Amino acid sequence: MNGQMNKYRESLRNMGAPAPLSKCPQIKMDLSGMLKYAKQKGVQPFELSEAEKKNFMKAK
Repeated sequence: MNGQMNKYRESLRNMGAPAPLSKCPQIKMDLSGMLKYAKQKGVQPFELSEAEKKNFMKAK
């Protein structure tokens, strides 16, 4: 167990700083619309293409 803890602490030391929320892109997503669209196509939402998903995203 001691070796695992040392590896964990080492990974924490090497980990980068968290990204501040102000640097993250601000988007608005119509999730209910995307779910309805996927249901109409007869697929799961994760099976939609990136282009189809982007139709439901807007920059704030």
